[in-house]
Amino acid sequence: MKILEVDSFEKKIKIEIPITKPTGKIRIKERRSYTDFGIPVATRRKPFNRNMYVEWQIGYDVELSSKRAALSTLNSDSLSFTAYNKKRKILYELSEYFYYFSKMGVITLDEIDSLVQFVEEIPEEQLIESVYRIYKSNPVKKELNNLVFLESEVKYPHLIYDFNNGFLVIAEITIREKQKAVGIQPMLYICFPVSCLKDKEGKTFLGRTAGQNEVAILELDRSKAFIVRECFKIFGMLSKSHKHDILEILKLIKKATI
Repeated sequence: MKILEVDSFEKKIKIEIPITKPTGKIRIKERRSYTDFGIPVATRRKPFNRNMYVEWQIGYDVELSSKRAALSTLNSDSLSFTAYNKKRKILYELSEYFYYFSKMGVITLDEIDSLVQFVEEIPEEQLIESVYRIYKSNPVKKELNNLVFLESEVKYPHLIYDFNNGFLVIAEITIREKQKAVGIQPMLYICFPVSCLKDKEGKTFLGRTAGQNEVAILELDRSKAFIVRECFKIFGMLSKSHKHDILEILKLIKKATI
């Protein structure tokens, strides 16, 4: 997502959040509890309420040679790294926020070193891609409309991580099949209530619908920096490729911070 402002004095980062595009990386959903299955909401028709939340499939990099590289505020070859897939990438979204918080001193060099050590010490057999599998039950006969089918259930592992704030902000990890390769793919989503968002006038969205192509503003300050830090831990334990990339990014940010 696009960074609108980096305030080094107040140690804040303002991020633009689209709220009217239900098929994008950010979706507005509704549920009564964090354990419920969230249902996407048409924000142009239904007013925001306290049961609604933002589901963000957050990323941490973008290819240096792609058009999407312009989305990053750190679009520089000097801040690029070689990813697990051998492509040159730059910092984007989560990595941008980590970079700026480290430059502000909100995330310290000691904390970066601790993160590197934590991720490096995760054994391959304890990576989420190694621990979890997608299960399919044995098929049983099921007759529908005079046609006999074989019915089975497919179960996808789903993990919830609370950022030690009473499930106000959580990370959800869903394990799915890879779309363009063989194997499974853990996907990380950050979920937080819509009450965390403000409009361009600094007002809440609660009680009203979204305007056409309206965007919201999410503000990250020093009190939320630990969420960025914890997300790096979680990304580092998803898979071999994630572990490699996270370590490369952490070392790159440390070098740029010193």
